[in-house]
Amino acid sequence: MTTSGLMLMGHGTKSPKGQAQFHELVALAAQRFDGPVTGGFIELAQPSMSDAIDEIATKGIDDLIIAPVVLLPAGHLKDDAAQLANYARQRWPRLAVHLASDLGTTSELIDRLNQRIDAVDMATQAILVVGRGSSDPSANAELHAITRLVSESRRYPLAHTAFVSLTPPDVTAGLETLALLGAQSVVVAPYFLFHGVLLDRIGQQAADWAAARDIPVHVSEELGPHSLIIDSLWLRVQEAIGGVVRTSCDTCLYRSPISIKNAMQDELP
Repeated sequence: MTTSGLMLMGHGTKSPKGQAQFHELVALAAQRFDGPVTGGFIELAQPSMSDAIDEIATKGIDDLIIAPVVLLPAGHLKDDAAQLANYARQRWPRLAVHLASDLGTTSELIDRLNQRIDAVDMATQAILVVGRGSSDPSANAELHAITRLVSESRRYPLAHTAFVSLTPPDVTAGLETLALLGAQSVVVAPYFLFHGVLLDRIGQQAADWAAARDIPVHVSEELGPHSLIIDSLWLRVQEAIGGVVRTSCDTCLYRSPISIKNAMQDELP
């Protein structure tokens, strides 16, 4: 009987709050996973992702699942996660290593973002979804799709997308666009998992713009550790170990996990 271990790979932050939030998510994952669970950071915090791999590899596991706690498929997934998987295979050749994908766009993440928006203002008419920003155009494009999904789920009259770094429009430009479209108040919704310096920057830019324009702006909290985040993570963990298949759209109305084994049996003559 094989024993599987789960390693969560976080981006990392200097913020003690952000680090604590990541470790809280690791603890939530440990409540659901039947085997050792650990977590490590790409940068800015400890333990490092390689140290976390080395630590869990000594716990008598046969299989290792690496699950990037990353919202969008930018460089940290495409480069760092792949490098970590290669490190694990070379350092611990006896392990079968499975690399999960980024969290991506799921209905659970959209629900969590809406919870954060609702906590600020249940009657909001305009939202500005703000992401980290990337040099990878596919990651930036996916944030625009997330804004559309959030807008349709709550029927917000006005919705726009902005980024805090690396690519336009920035927070100020995003707010200005909403004002030109007639917004009388705005909820700025950071699409971030955990707290960090970029969240503080978003809050300051929003406050400065609101003071200059005399338009109320409220900033919702980051997604944070939550059961809905774990639900999204579990979709990726199950994919990585080959346990389920899903419809091609993680946010469609008809998504229903199906056992690969059962699906294959259905196809047998």
